[in-house]
Amino acid sequence: MSKKKKTIILCKNQDITISWLLVWARHKSTLTIHQMRLILRILEFCQAELKGLKIMDNLRQLEYQNDDVLIKIPVSDVYFSDFSLKTIREDLKDLRERTIEFYEYETKVWSACGIIEKPHVYERTGMMEFKVDLQFWKVLLNLTHGIRKCELSKAFTLPTVYSMWFYMYISEKSDPQDITIEHLKERLGIAAEDYKRKDGKDRIDHLEERILRPAQKALNESCPYTFKYEKIRENPRNMHSPVKLFRFIPVKQPQFRDENLERKSLMAQTSVSMINKQAVDYMIQTMEFELKEVQCNKELLQEATRLIPNLPDKLRDIQNRRRFGNKDKGWVINALKSEISDAKKKQSSTKTTSIDAGYVASLFDANL
Repeated sequence: MSKKKKTIILCKNQDITISWLLVWARHKSTLTIHQMRLILRILEFCQAELKGLKIMDNLRQLEYQNDDVLIKIPVSDVYFSDFSLKTIREDLKDLRERTIEFYEYETKVWSACGIIEKPHVYERTGMMEFKVDLQFWKVLLNLTHGIRKCELSKAFTLPTVYSMWFYMYISEKSDPQDITIEHLKERLGIAAEDYKRKDGKDRIDHLEERILRPAQKALNESCPYTFKYEKIRENPRNMHSPVKLFRFIPVKQPQFRDENLERKSLMAQTSVSMINKQAVDYMIQTMEFELKEVQCNKELLQEATRLIPNLPDKLRDIQNRRRFGNKDKGWVINALKSEISDAKKKQSSTKTTSIDAGYVASLFDANL
């Protein structure tokens, strides 16, 4: 029995913003898993530009031209294994033929382009390049039509377009999501007449067996978000009543979350004047706190950040005292609470006025 090949992802993991407008709203026929990966690569470039960064190295390049954006990447950024030149050609040609339409209401001008334009594959160097219409590129940069964030490396390793779609759909959600069967088929690129019986009724068992359960299994095995689902019938009291919609219930799996990204996300949820990044790093790297333990004490750290200007130094002092008595993490939290109490008393006795916002910002790392 041959060993299962391990997929190697040639990218730095990050939370990436997904545009529903691009991926599903206008394209009802199914994209291949490689086409979806290529779209994610385009969005990766967009995400970097929105952050003021450039993905530029010896292999990956982005260049603004007259009416296009030229992107050059290694073939291996999209095709990890088991592919042929014919597959690459067909995928790129199909993406080029998929039309994106624009209509400017003010000027009454209609225009169109492909998802990509002018693709090239260089067999000798293992590189490929393509262009993205500048008008379409600006739409991608806007990303205002329903955004969701998911981990880039998790999305890349999912085995099917369906599992990738469900991950991007469910990621970061907390409330149950109801989708009619008709709408679900549309979102997944499944033809309306597929999975139907001869009498025209939907084959729910086939949808579950071939689409929902395999996608759920893939997410269960690797993603920080997965889902459970319920079948909502027209008559809830009758188990033989037709299913009118699926209810998808998001389920968090924090054991699969990238800890570095979670730490960044935690920082992003609070302003730089509310939580000290160096303090969090010190607690995790030196004081042996787990990220979830830091999260449980987020309010305490916010208060400590506000009251103790030299919080990292104070934590070092606590750690030095801790070493002598081999104290546990609970002792650390209590010691920090004591320091906060002392800071409050000192603040009250000196009647300290509010600190200038510019000064506060200078105390903390702005690149959270």
